[in-house]
Amino acid sequence: MAHLNREGQYRAVYANLEGAQAYRERIDPAMATIVTDIATWASDGVGDTQAPALAREVLADTPPGSALGVFLSRWCARLDAPLVLLLDEVDALVGDTLISLLRQLRAGYTKRPKAFPSSLVLCGVRDLRDLRDLRDYRIQSSTQQAVITGGSAFNIKAESLRLGDFSEAETRTLLQEHTQETGQVFTPEALQQVWTLTQGQPWLVNALAYQACFRSPEGRDRTRPIDAAMIEAAKEHLILHRVTHLDQLADKLREERVRRIIEPMLAGESLEQLPLSDIEYLTDLGLLRQRGGGGIEIANPIYREVLPRTLALVPQASLPRINPTWLDDQGQVDEALSPGGRRIKVIRA
Repeated sequence: MAHLNREGQYRAVYANLEGAQAYRERIDPAMATIVTDIATWASDGVGDTQAPALAREVLADTPPGSALGVFLSRWCARLDAPLVLLLDEVDALVGDTLISLLRQLRAGYTKRPKAFPSSLVLCGVRDLRDLRDLRDYRIQSSTQQAVITGGSAFNIKAESLRLGDFSEAETRTLLQEHTQETGQVFTPEALQQVWTLTQGQPWLVNALAYQACFRSPEGRDRTRPIDAAMIEAAKEHLILHRVTHLDQLADKLREERVRRIIEPMLAGESLEQLPLSDIEYLTDLGLLRQRGGGGIEIANPIYREVLPRTLALVPQASLPRINPTWLDDQGQVDEALSPGGRRIKVIRA
C-alpha cells in the first residue's frame, strides 16, 4: 500500500475484514461491518476522511446484498486515481457472507477503473482459486446443508501468489540482523540448527530466535553466543507450551481431510488415492512440502514432532488410570505381593 501510494499512479488502501467473522452468515451486520471497516481503514491509513461518511450514507439506503458494491462504486467515482484495494483475512468469512462479498466484487468488475477498484488483492491462508473445491472456502448454505454452485467469482483472476518459506540464505540473513543490532552472534551450529528444525517456515524461524534471544535467561546475556543447545531448548519450549501457531495446527488436525493424509504419513504407510485438492490444501497450510525428486513430506522436523503428539493427546488422556498396588509411595517396586496375592520376582537390570 505504501509503495503504490508513493508512486502516485494509484490510490492504494489496505483493510482487514476479520471483524465480520463474528456474524457468521448474518449478511446484514456482516456487510455493514465490512463496508464500515474498509472506510475506516481508508481514513486511518491514507487520510481519506470522507470515506466513513460515504459508508454511513450507503448503509442507510442500500440493501446489504448490494452495500459493498455500491460503496466501492461511489467511492471510486470520487477518487482522483484508480483504486487498488487489498483485503486481508478474506478466508475468515463464512458461508453466505463470503458468497455475498465475492459476488459483489465480481459484479463490479466491468465498472472498473472509474467506478470500481482497478485491482483487488484477496489475502488469506487459503488461495481462493475458484469455486470448484468449495469445501476450502466454506461456501455452503447452512440452512439447506448444500454446496452453493453456479457462476464463478474467479474467472477474472489475474494471478495467485503464495508467500513461501524462507530459503536457508534468507533464514541466516534474518538471524544475522539480530547480530548487527545487538552484537550477539549465533554459532554456525545454531544457524544450521534453526534451518534444520524449521526448513524456513517464517513463524517458526522467528519464534525459535525470539525464545532463544529474548525469553531465555542465557539468551538475554548479549555477551553470550546463541548456540545449538539454546536453539534446541527453545524448540522444546515452543512444543511443550503449545504456543499459538502450534495450537492452531492442532485445530487443523480435527479436519478429516487433514487426518487422512497426516496419520498414514506419520505411520510410514502409503497414501491412498486422494484428491489433488486435499494435497494442495495441506501444502497451502504449510503442513506439507514437495521434496526433491518428487513426492511430499511433513514440512519440517518441528511439525513432525508436534503432529504425532497432538494426534495421541486425546487417546492418551482417555486411557484408564492404573494404580498398581505393587509400587510404594516413591513409585518403586515393593518386593512383596502382587495384586493377586502371589509373590513376584523382581529382576533388576
